[in-house]
Parts: sequence; structure tokens; C-alpha cells
Amino acid sequence: MLIGFALIIVAVFLCCALLFRLSIYALPLFVAFLAGSALYRSGNGIIAALAAAAIAAIILLAAAQLALAIAKSDLTRAAIGVAFATPAAVAGYHAVHGIAVATMPPSAWQFVISLLGATIVAAASWTQWSRVCP
Repeated sequence: MLIGFALIIVAVFLCCALLFRLSIYALPLFVAFLAGSALYRSGNGIIAALAAAAIAAIILLAAAQLALAIAKSDLTRAAIGVAFATPAAVAGYHAVHGIAVATMPPSAWQFVISLLGATIVAAASWTQWSRVCP
């Protein structure tokens, strides 16, 4: 039982580390999912939907890189950072809320800890974008 408890702690830690590392890709993933599901629901095949999803994510990342390269204003760069940090915050909220629900009794602290997790993941995404595009 002690080994199982230790493995659960390691698994949660690794999932959180993965969330921090991949938080920068929350917006492209969201856009890719929307493009792929829209194409699939309109009657096109799965291959066309996957291709549209990949193309949409690539175009979004290229447009963001181009916008950050061209942007001279700090406000414009901050708006792009917020656009990428917001879906990461939503993903962080839901990830931490799932862990909080599984490990805590129902209380207001679940919500507080989930908001704290969302803030930390959004800050991690913002930091990664500032490192990628100086």
C-alpha cells in the first residue's frame, strides 16, 4: 500500500509537470479541435478533419510568431500572451480541480486551490511565451 501511495504521488507530480510544459500549446490545441470537429461534423472524413486540425494549429502558431516579431508595442505583445495564457489557465483550473475533488472533502477550498492552480499554469504559459519570443 505504501508503494502504491508513493506511485500515485509521483504520477500526480508528473502530470502537473507535463501540464506546465505543454500549457503553451493550449490555444493551438483548442483551435485545432474546433477546426477538426467542425469539418468532421459537416460530413467530411476523419482524414480531412485531422488535416484541417493540424493546418489550423500550424497557422495559428505561425501567425502568433509573426505577430510577435512585428509587434513593437508592449501592449500588443501582452495581448498575444494573454490570448495564449487564457486557455492554459482554463486547462490548469480543470486539472487542479480534478485533483482537489479526488483528494479533498467538498468545501470552498477546492475552488480556491483550483483558482490558484489556474493562476500558476497561466503564469507558466506566459513565462514560456516570453522565453520563446523575446
